[in-house]
Amino acid sequence: MRGLVRNNFYSMSSNIYLSFIIAAVLALVSVIFREALLTSMILAVQIFIFVVNTGASLRVDETSKWSKFELTLPIRRHTIVSAKYVSFALLILMGILSSLLTLAACYVTGLSLDPSIVTFSYGFGLTLAITSAALMYPVMLKIGTEKNELIVFFSGFVAIGIMLLLAALLAPFTGGMQFRHPLVSIVSACTSVLLFITSYFVSVRIHRTKEFR
Repeated sequence: MRGLVRNNFYSMSSNIYLSFIIAAVLALVSVIFREALLTSMILAVQIFIFVVNTGASLRVDETSKWSKFELTLPIRRHTIVSAKYVSFALLILMGILSSLLTLAACYVTGLSLDPSIVTFSYGFGLTLAITSAALMYPVMLKIGTEKNELIVFFSGFVAIGIMLLLAALLAPFTGGMQFRHPLVSIVSACTSVLLFITSYFVSVRIHRTKEFR
C-alpha cells in the first residue's frame, strides 16, 4: 500500500510543488489586500487546488502503462483502488493545511474573519475537493483520461450543484435558501464524504472488470 501511495505522489510531484507555490501566493494575496470576501474565496481554492492533480496522476499512469503493469504485482485490485483514495485524502489534507497557514497569517496581521465566512469557506472547499475526487476517479477509470480537464470541470460543477440542492432542501431550517448558511456548509461536506465512500466501492467494481491496455 505504501509503495502504491508513494508512486501516486511521485507521478504528480511537480504539480504538487506548483500547488504549494500557488497556495503560498494566495495566502500572501489575502494578507496584502485584507478583504474578508477575498480571503474566503482563497481558503476554498487552497483546499481544492491540490485535488486537481488527480487528473495529472491518472494520466501519467495511463500513458506510462503503469496501470497495466501494477496488475502483475502481488496485490489485489481493491488495494490498488484503496491506494488511490488514500492519495486523494492526503491531497485534500494538504489543501486544508495550506488554508490553515492562511488563517494563521490573517490572525498575525490582525485581519478578523467572521466565523460564518470561515465555515462557508471550508464547507465549500471541502465539498468541492471531496466531490471532485469522488467523481473524477471512477469516471476516468471507466472512459480514460484523455479528457481529464473536462472531467475536472464537470466534477466542480456537480459539487456546486450539490450545495445548491442542499441549500434548497434545507431552506425551511435556514430561513430561506441560504447558500452560505453554516448548516448548508456542514451538510454539504458530510454529503461529499458519503459520496467519496460510495465512489470507492464503485471504483473497485469498475477496476475488477476493466481490461487495461
